[in-house]
Amino acid sequence: MTLIVLRETMEENLSGESMRIALCVQVILLSAAMACSPAWAGQKAVGVVSQADRAHIGSTNALTGSNVYNCENLETEDQGEMRVQVRSSQVYLAASSMAQIEQDANEVQVFVNRGTVGFSSPAGGGVELTTPAGFIRAASGQAASGQVTITNGKEMLVSAIRGDLVLDNGGEFRTIAQGQTVKITFNDGLEPVCRVDEAGNQPRDPVVHHQIGFYIVAAAAVGGTSAIIWHKIAESDYKPQ
Repeated sequence: MTLIVLRETMEENLSGESMRIALCVQVILLSAAMACSPAWAGQKAVGVVSQADRAHIGSTNALTGSNVYNCENLETEDQGEMRVQVRSSQVYLAASSMAQIEQDANEVQVFVNRGTVGFSSPAGGGVELTTPAGFIRAASGQAASGQVTITNGKEMLVSAIRGDLVLDNGGEFRTIAQGQTVKITFNDGLEPVCRVDEAGNQPRDPVVHHQIGFYIVAAAAVGGTSAIIWHKIAESDYKPQ
């Protein structure tokens, strides 16, 4: 708007060579403004922060209502947390966790980088947690909620809080029944890459099968931290704009 007013003023008071110089200045100012705009200025947000406490999007503090774009780093501090509304689903980061979200026309991939990351999705929600041991998603497209905790570089825990989950390890499928927590070990974990410049335009990388250990460590109702996360994911009254 400022540039439009500037141009109108110039047209009223200048002509000839002076006008050409003024227009060059206008072009330079516009180019500089575009160069300083955020890299995601032309992108559509993939989600909206519905709750944040000591949490960050990239290098900025996450606030309720903040937009989340493809492949931005989502991170929580010690004792922090963050929830993100993505389509009709929610993604949750517990304390000391890091994740990224990538969305295309068919599905939402959540890259679990560190800590505990959970999701709650209705039937057909199309949410997958991308982990070092494979992809975690709802069984048979049903409504489900679950979480992954990376405990160290060779081990993670997966909890099915509501509905059954499936681990896709390169075409080998393991079911985590509702209420179960399983320990999964791996020696050569996947290294998934969030494609910030290609999201939505390229098929995802194929799942490569690799050796894992799969151990049921709890088969009762999920409680403790998992129950808290489930409460926060499922019972929020937040309605994104």
